[in-house]
Amino acid sequence: MSVMINGQDSMEPLDFSKHAARRVRQRGLRDRDVELVVECGTPIAGDGIVLLDIDVRREIARRKREIQAFERLRGCKVVISKGTIVTCYHTGCRRPARAHRGAKGKGEIRNVQ
Repeated sequence: MSVMINGQDSMEPLDFSKHAARRVRQRGLRDRDVELVVECGTPIAGDGIVLLDIDVRREIARRKREIQAFERLRGCKVVISKGTIVTCYHTGCRRPARAHRGAKGKGEIRNVQ
């Protein structure tokens, strides 16, 4: 698993030991649960990370802001040509069928990552 540790990219991917993989399953946790604790938790005792109330509140607030941004940006179109962002604007529609209208033959639709 390659994760961020306490908000910073981990240079080395983290792997589950056989013991940890077994315990994760026994305790009803998912791999993603462990990733979230490692990514968002507070380091303790030099070798552990715990997800504290303050961490949870911070991450919930951050994700609420992301949700608000998604709501605000619904229908926004970014036009890209040869790896360069040419323009961006609100299409005035919220459904994909109308946003794609007229795109046929005028270039390709790309996903921005």
